[in-house]
Amino acid sequence: MKYLLFLLPVLLAACASDNPHTEENKGKMQISFLEKFDRFDYNGDGFLTKKEIIQGMKEVNATGTTPQQLDARFKFYDVNHDGKISHWEAEHALDKPIPANL
Repeated sequence: MKYLLFLLPVLLAACASDNPHTEENKGKMQISFLEKFDRFDYNGDGFLTKKEIIQGMKEVNATGTTPQQLDARFKFYDVNHDGKISHWEAEHALDKPIPANL
């Protein structure tokens, strides 16, 4: 079974597990997630902007996400609404249930 590690398809990772909420699986998800976060933080400032996410999606040929979905997901996870997603915001998102409409 695949579990979303983050809000955007470019940061998806497959975590084969029957229970993604065990401490071991949370640790694996966080490591996998942080690797992807760093990979798409092209300017190395510790934040993901919408532009970097779009660039990452192009790099990995991610499809199936509309601009409206991307905007909705970005707004949901950009907790302080500063136009970028920090490591803290992204890590915090791992513990939040992903709304069905995202």
